[in-house]
Amino acid sequence: MILKKKTVNLIVDDYAIRCAEQRGSGLEEITLMEKPVPEGMVEQGRIADEIAFYEFFKGTVQEWGIKRRKVRFCVPDSLVSMKKETVPEHVKENELKAYFHMEIGNSIYLPFENPAFDVCLLPERDANDGQRKALLFSVPLEELNKYSEVFIDAGLKPVQCDIRSLSAYRYFAAVEGAKPGKVYLFLEVNLNWLGITIFSDDLPEFMRYQDLDIPLKNWRCVPAGENAFTWEYAGDETYLSGLLEDQMVELERIMNFYRYSIHKGRRTVTGIILYGDYPDLTKVRERIEENFTLPVTILNGYASPEKIAALPRSFIPVLGLALKGESS
Repeated sequence: MILKKKTVNLIVDDYAIRCAEQRGSGLEEITLMEKPVPEGMVEQGRIADEIAFYEFFKGTVQEWGIKRRKVRFCVPDSLVSMKKETVPEHVKENELKAYFHMEIGNSIYLPFENPAFDVCLLPERDANDGQRKALLFSVPLEELNKYSEVFIDAGLKPVQCDIRSLSAYRYFAAVEGAKPGKVYLFLEVNLNWLGITIFSDDLPEFMRYQDLDIPLKNWRCVPAGENAFTWEYAGDETYLSGLLEDQMVELERIMNFYRYSIHKGRRTVTGIILYGDYPDLTKVRERIEENFTLPVTILNGYASPEKIAALPRSFIPVLGLALKGESS
């Protein structure tokens, strides 16, 4: 009997690290683990204290018994830039990376220097000159290398990185099924930030990271079994409620921008997919439904489309990362 090799899938937040150890390519043979990250080690997705985080992560790898595993990980949303760019007709698909490497800093400008980037060629062409379009995803190389070096030094073998909302969409498409012609707004609400990504025809068209200005000291970590925990809010409830209302205004602004500025009124969001580790997503859904006449679906975690084995909702991006596969 040939044993399937195990792969580790990781997501690091300012306050928690989540891991899905996977045997094979699906979610049927998967082990989920999570652990609180001490405050101050990671701030807005950036490793703030490299030595302390390395010692913490090395101990976590030993505790979980995942040393020498291949690892996939998601780049924190706060570091990601996504832009649509035009590609000259003469540039071949196998020359895309070289073209963008040459043009970044010259004709293409990013919010940071020395990026790591990837390119996705789009089916659409410019209406005026027929030139092709491409999505350019980029992150600061220095910040990406910090994570890779910590993982390597702790005994793991980084093989792939991904974008969190793309992982969540991959999970949604595999378990729920994305319907043709629909425009989905993915809203990930977490303890101190939220992410908004709008998908159409299986491709992201808009991406936004929003810091929520909620101090992590206002959240209490509560153990919920071996290698698992939940969160309880211990701060001012009035402040939290007001913050939630502010996000409804921002959500409306983004949907109007997508409809009128990006698509000139010809396309609009048709549904909202809600997920994240915020402990009261039901209240978030109620607020959205009070403000918008759109269907809102709270995305739940499962190991298969049959939805037999339930998994924690907070692991949805990690589950989507596990579905990425070796060649994706």
